Amino acid sequence: MLDAETQSAEPPRRRRSATLLKAAGATIAVLAIVLCAKALADQWSEIRTSIARANLGWLAVALVCSALAMSGLGLLWWRCLHVFNVRVRKRDAVAWYFGGELGKYVPGGIWPVLGRGELALRAGIPRATGYLTTLISYAAMCIAAGMVCGALAPVVAVGGHGLGAGWLLLALIPLGVAVVHPAVMRRVLALGARITKGKVDPEPQPWSTMVGLIAWAIPTWLLVGAGSAAISQGLGYDGEPSRIALAAVAAWVCGFLVVPVPAGAGLREIVFVGLSGLPAGPAVAVAAIARLLFVVVDGSGGVLGLYSARRAGAARSRAATATPLTQRHERSL
Repeated sequence: MLDAETQSAEPPRRRRSATLLKAAGATIAVLAIVLCAKALADQWSEIRTSIARANLGWLAVALVCSALAMSGLGLLWWRCLHVFNVRVRKRDAVAWYFGGELGKYVPGGIWPVLGRGELALRAGIPRATGYLTTLISYAAMCIAAGMVCGALAPVVAVGGHGLGAGWLLLALIPLGVAVVHPAVMRRVLALGARITKGKVDPEPQPWSTMVGLIAWAIPTWLLVGAGSAAISQGLGYDGEPSRIALAAVAAWVCGFLVVPVPAGAGLREIVFVGLSGLPAGPAVAVAAIARLLFVVVDGSGGVLGLYSARRAGAARSRAATATPLTQRHERSL
């Protein structure tokens, strides 16, 4: 009798939990959009004068680079899902990616992971798989960024802007390849399995597969660097494009790794000013406009991504509702 009562009580509880989760997700999404808009407003006073005298053609190039770079990170996650045998459409993965990325404007650092994982969960992907692939995609993109910085270092030095100890960045290329070796990944994944009490316990992927994921992320960082170089050109600054690109990639990753700072606010600008080789004023202007463009891409992409995910979810619900009716109709015939 007790078991029957418990079983009959479970569905309403689950429904309530699902409703609460959806409400919490909607609240966080709205908060993220508001904070994203605030970040846009906060940057405006700093860059209005720079934009007024800028070559808009170069800024358009930078905006396209920013949009392609962020879409590339969405495709990197799509590739991670495929590596772990989750088959989804590219446009769905990119939509979930952009929807989840709005969370990076909420203090705490964990919100993009939660947002992306929960959007994937609503599409039927196990929560553990969604979170695991998100973290692996973050690791791949950070390693790729380090390798791009390493590859750009000698270009900067040859251009007459000696890096000194910056030559050590070259070591990031073999180090990045070594970090994803199965011998290393096995220990990392084993630690994850212990922390999650076995809920996440995947087998390490072949070395070539992990190196392939890093390779998927490399074009993204080249686009990030190219975007900042285009902004510098658009503002008429006489900077070395390769050095500006290196500074942009390094600044982006440093901002990402500082978890408590929403979207790396402030830190990216500091790193960029220190590494770009531009005078402080021009460097701040380039960094501020680059942030503005990424905020525009994140904001518009996030809203469209949430809308797309909502439409896809409604379509799945209609299909699930229609299927039993169709089956009953076929049986009656």
